[in-house]
Amino acid sequence: MSMSRNLTVLLVLASASVGLCVAPVLADRNSQGLRVEPPKAIHARALINQDGTTVTFPATGRWQLVFFGFSTCPDICPVTLHKAATVLKLLGDKATGLEVVFLSIDSERDQPDVIKKFVAVHDPRIQGLTGEAGAVQSVANEFGVIARRYQGKTALTYRIEHSSFLYLLNPQGRIVIFYPEKVAPEYVAADLERLWKPAGNN
Repeated sequence: MSMSRNLTVLLVLASASVGLCVAPVLADRNSQGLRVEPPKAIHARALINQDGTTVTFPATGRWQLVFFGFSTCPDICPVTLHKAATVLKLLGDKATGLEVVFLSIDSERDQPDVIKKFVAVHDPRIQGLTGEAGAVQSVANEFGVIARRYQGKTALTYRIEHSSFLYLLNPQGRIVIFYPEKVAPEYVAADLERLWKPAGNN
């Protein structure tokens, strides 16, 4: 399948799952993100961070790169967190303008201390969040996250399959871009560099 066909399929799937109008980001042929038009506001909710403190998500006043997953995920989650950590490294000193957030969709097993260890392996600057199952599900629904749980032989031996987009939120807490699984961190960092340029210098 060609790159243009891949992009078309992703646009259709993204629109269906999130209920948004999307377009190739910033009209830049080198970008592989999907722009949300208009940016989608996310309702603020109380969640629990990796230190066990109640916080409001999404935060405002700062750009956020958000990923949904779970700590026992064998492949997609570690790869995506590594990608997010690479974005921080590529941004260098400018990384202070971005908060990377890992939001667990496995409230039963992912207690704050578990999440803290999981994200720290990739980059201690990544913030882990969890919360009551209902609150987490409500947030995931707003982002259009698709997740399915397959029960094992005991209560805690289940596996989860889920979508794997990275979502970029602006300082107003609105989704402005999301990135499919295959997008390289260099593209994400480049988009941020452009977004952060003063008006008229893009």
